[in-house]
Amino acid sequence: RRQALLHYYALCSFADENVGRVLAALDASGQAENTVVMFLSDHGDNMGARGLWGKSTMYEESARIPLILAGPGIASGKECKTPVGLVDAYQTVLDVVGIELTGEDRALPGRSLVEIAGEQYDETRQVFAEYHASCAPTGLMMLRQGKFKYIHYTGYGSELFDLEADPDETRDLADDPACSDVLSRFQRDLLAIVDPDEADRRAKAD
Repeated sequence: RRQALLHYYALCSFADENVGRVLAALDASGQAENTVVMFLSDHGDNMGARGLWGKSTMYEESARIPLILAGPGIASGKECKTPVGLVDAYQTVLDVVGIELTGEDRALPGRSLVEIAGEQYDETRQVFAEYHASCAPTGLMMLRQGKFKYIHYTGYGSELFDLEADPDETRDLADDPACSDVLSRFQRDLLAIVDPDEADRRAKAD
C-alpha cells in the first residue's frame, strides 16, 4: 500500500513538473498575459480509500478532479464552489476564443467556466456523470447539486451523501426518512436526463 501511494504521488510530481515546463515556455514566448490556461483531469483515484484501488466509482476521491483556470479575465486566488463538469470544458474553450454556438448546438449542455468563476456560488447548479467501463458490473450515474451527491447503481439501488456534513462519504442517507424528499427529487432529475436501465443495456451490448 505504501509503495502504491509513493508511486501515485511521484506521478503527481512528474505531472506538476511537466505543467511547469509548459508554463515556463509560455512565459518565454511572451504570450502568458494573453493566454487562458485550463488544467484538469479526467478522473481521480481511490488509492485505497474504502479498500478500493482504481477509478471506477463516483466517490469524491475518484469523481472529484483538479480544475484550475488562470489568465486574463480570471480572478486570481479565487475558489469557485459551484459544481462543474468536464462537459463545461469545451464551452470554456469556445468562449475564450470567441466562437458562439449556433442553431441546434445552442442546446448542447455545459457553460463556460470563465462565466461560472465570475459568479457567486450557485447551489442550484446540477452536474451529471456516468460510468459503464471496466470493473463495473453495472452502470453507475451521479448527480451533484449543492451539498448533496446522489449515486445510482442500475439494479442495485442508490446512495445519497451530504458532502458538507460527511465529506468522506461514510454515511449513506438513501434510507433516511428525513432525506426522502431529496432522494425522490434526485431520482426524478436523473430520469429527466437519462433512462439508467436503457443506458446500461446499450453499454453492455456495445
